[in-house]
Amino acid sequence: MRKHNRIGWGGGLIVLLLTAGACRPVPSAYLPLQPRAQALLNQAEQALQQQQFTQAVLLADSAATLQPDHPAILFFKGRVYAHMRLLNESDSLYRLVARRAPTYPGLWHNLANNAARRGQFRKAITLFRQELAQRPNALSWRGIGRAYLELGKPDSARLAFETALAYDSTYAEAWLDLAELYEDEGRYAEALQAARRAWKLAPQSLVARYRLGNLLRLTGKPAQARPLLEAVVQEAPWHQAAHYSLGRVLHQLGETEAARRMLERAEALRALQARVEQAELLVANTPRDPYAYATLGSLLRRLGQYQEALYAYQVAHFLEPGNLEFLNNMAILHLLMGREDQAIALLERAVRRDTTFVDGWINLGILHARQGNREAARHAWERALRLAPDRPEPRRYLAGLETDTP
Repeated sequence: MRKHNRIGWGGGLIVLLLTAGACRPVPSAYLPLQPRAQALLNQAEQALQQQQFTQAVLLADSAATLQPDHPAILFFKGRVYAHMRLLNESDSLYRLVARRAPTYPGLWHNLANNAARRGQFRKAITLFRQELAQRPNALSWRGIGRAYLELGKPDSARLAFETALAYDSTYAEAWLDLAELYEDEGRYAEALQAARRAWKLAPQSLVARYRLGNLLRLTGKPAQARPLLEAVVQEAPWHQAAHYSLGRVLHQLGETEAARRMLERAEALRALQARVEQAELLVANTPRDPYAYATLGSLLRRLGQYQEALYAYQVAHFLEPGNLEFLNNMAILHLLMGREDQAIALLERAVRRDTTFVDGWINLGILHARQGNREAARHAWERALRLAPDRPEPRRYLAGLETDTP
């Protein structure tokens, strides 16, 4: 089985997932959603886009009280569970859709995607073809291509990618798949051409910039590769392959010391990335274990992949909503991404749920202090001190309030 970058079948984002239930009409054999149910489902879609999984399911359930077993609602909930890698639950919901609306847009595609994420690539191809029999589209052809790559059939994969591009020549991800395929075969000139097409279509894509930069390195163009790889490393300091490729580029350009430092960083990232991959395997094997997700979130945070770490903690929180440490870690990640208001809201939610949550009060005080709200910070740290008089942090922070000028 092939191993490629952490995109595609794994990872928090399902790049081949169709969202037909949220944006396309339900087959005419079924009644349309009532305005109130549609409004609730629109809100649920917004929650899902923000990875607020509990809220997304609650809103969808509210819509279901108005129109029970409506295919659009079932399909949406299937997507939510698929995003959380809870594939059995997702499949069950999709199968309910299949009983009521077997021609529902995206249904067989998403079932195929779930099969592929389990490693059932032949089954995935069959399901993708069921989708294509109803509505030919580039996305499902790309899914077939990815599955054939996993099965070690590059010729079939190439044909599938080319068919996807025949439907949509602006499909940057399919061009990147072709570039990856050609690179694996050592056909660097063709890989470079495909990567250039992808980069021109999606110049902000990290994958496109890395793929093009690495191929420029492999084809003896280090000066052209350098700015692309430097941009990836700056934007994604966790990107091990980009660090390695940039280190090789610097070596080719004669910058020996800078190359050494970059390659050392790449090696350190490789070791941490190996631990992330182990954690992802644990999640795949125990998808209902919140602590498997929390472990993954902790490692992703160490890598600097804050958005991906937040995803992992949000799934953990969905699975164990009473765990306040998950909320605390989610707040820290929001803070690391510059979202202080969201962090404060999460911590306030945590201490409302359990007024004895010391870490929540301490961190809430820190955030209030960062925003210049000294009295709110004082209140939070005094609460923490009363709850845990042996903890040094609240006493130290309170002392700092006395010495700092307002």
